[in-house]
Amino acid sequence: MSKTYSSRHTKKDIALCFGERTGYFVEPKEIRVKGNWLFYKRPDYDDYIECYQAKHARYDSGVLCMEPWDHCNIEDSPFVPNNNDKVSKTLERLDKSYQRHEEK
Repeated sequence: MSKTYSSRHTKKDIALCFGERTGYFVEPKEIRVKGNWLFYKRPDYDDYIECYQAKHARYDSGVLCMEPWDHCNIEDSPFVPNNNDKVSKTLERLDKSYQRHEEK
């Protein structure tokens, strides 16, 4: 099944929605969406990346959280180019942690 134009949103759209929910001014360059997660690199923090559960992240989907679930190191995040192995491990860790929480 192909996506319709209305179901595709830009990173700018997602950054706007995420910013509205968190109260931050978020620029598109500060976010990455991978798997079920939105990674946010706050401009005032260089030590870690905030990870928000955002399954099927879309601008108007209502799935973006207002509080980070966890964090990861910058070197384990999608902000580092050609980093798929480390990002995959981070996604697996986040998914397992969130799944355990939902099963409680």
